[in-house]
Amino acid sequence: MTVHPALNVLVVDDNRSAAEAAALLLGRDGHRVEVVHDGRAAIERLHQQPFDLVLTDLRMEPVDGLSVVRAARACDPPVDAIVFTAYGSVEKAVEAMRLGAVDFLTKPITADQLLRRVREFRSAPQGGLALVGESDAMRTLREQAVKLAQVRSTVLVVGETGSGRRHLTRWLHQNGPDADLPMLVAHPGRDLDPGQLRGAGTLLLPSVDDLTAGAQVQLLRQLEGLDAGQPPRVIATASPEIEGLVATGALAPELYFRLAVLVVRVAPLRERLADIAPLLEHFVAGHSRAFGKEGPRPTPEQLANLQRHGWTGNVRELANLAERAVVMGPGAYDQRPVARREEPVAGRLEPGFNLSEHLEAVERTLLSRAIDETGGDRTAMSRLLGLERNTLRYKLNKYDLLKRT
Repeated sequence: MTVHPALNVLVVDDNRSAAEAAALLLGRDGHRVEVVHDGRAAIERLHQQPFDLVLTDLRMEPVDGLSVVRAARACDPPVDAIVFTAYGSVEKAVEAMRLGAVDFLTKPITADQLLRRVREFRSAPQGGLALVGESDAMRTLREQAVKLAQVRSTVLVVGETGSGRRHLTRWLHQNGPDADLPMLVAHPGRDLDPGQLRGAGTLLLPSVDDLTAGAQVQLLRQLEGLDAGQPPRVIATASPEIEGLVATGALAPELYFRLAVLVVRVAPLRERLADIAPLLEHFVAGHSRAFGKEGPRPTPEQLANLQRHGWTGNVRELANLAERAVVMGPGAYDQRPVARREEPVAGRLEPGFNLSEHLEAVERTLLSRAIDETGGDRTAMSRLLGLERNTLRYKLNKYDLLKRT
């Protein structure tokens, strides 16, 4: 059983009864909690004492919650913040997350919602469910996410493996109207349990572009039984190649259009380099809490080198690097891919030479190298090798490499 450390929490709310109730609830859950009732007092306490987490209402006078978030993020090290906002206050929630808040809770907030969110923040290696980043792509994604969280419309999340598709799905669920209900993950080839469906807030359909033709038909049949606008809300994830699969007939158009009601695209990390520094800081802070030890910061030179890295594994690769840095020290930031010896493509034309066998050996070698360089991510491998996904799968299966992806 994993034991997570208690948090030092600052609760900021000019509604005194609500603030005291939150403090009592979190105190019973093992946290050390301090309460203040205005933004100015909160900023003063942040300057006087280190905190792990700030829970703040946004609507306060004369110093509002956005000012508290700014002050929390300006601390050394920065303090994470979760904000309370009125239902439908999209602009305020987006602004708070732009300033660095890891999440928001929509009023009225239940005791279960508050406890669950703080427990997730304490236990998650990433330091909580946050949409972190300062790139234009991430700012746009945050704005879209806040709007999507308010409705039960079907959403298709498109992005490369490791870019944060599942993370965004969980964020949408936990900030949606059915956050108190569980999220149900569908498995290809299995019938969805009607009882579980009735009790779920979100139905996640992962990697729908990898479904076989039979699984697609089965899924379409099961989706017909769901009522639009009622829980569970359907969220599917797919690779950027999904539209091409529809065009070639590999994915049923009726399934695609059933899922692509609202489409949100998650850009790969290599296209949002401005997110590397804040994401790394976020991951290091989370792993530091999980392991109970100080996490190192990269030097400016190390950070510059990280921004030149290809990030084939996307955000997942960066999170793994942060964990290695916390465990192994700042030298983890200097790790470089080991240079590979180039295998000769041409063989020696001598007695016994077999062209077919030689070409197969070269093909297997290149496939194996692509697996190593992408971490087994088939989408990245398809792009690296210039192969369609179905062709790649056939070749991986041919050379008994499928189990490595």
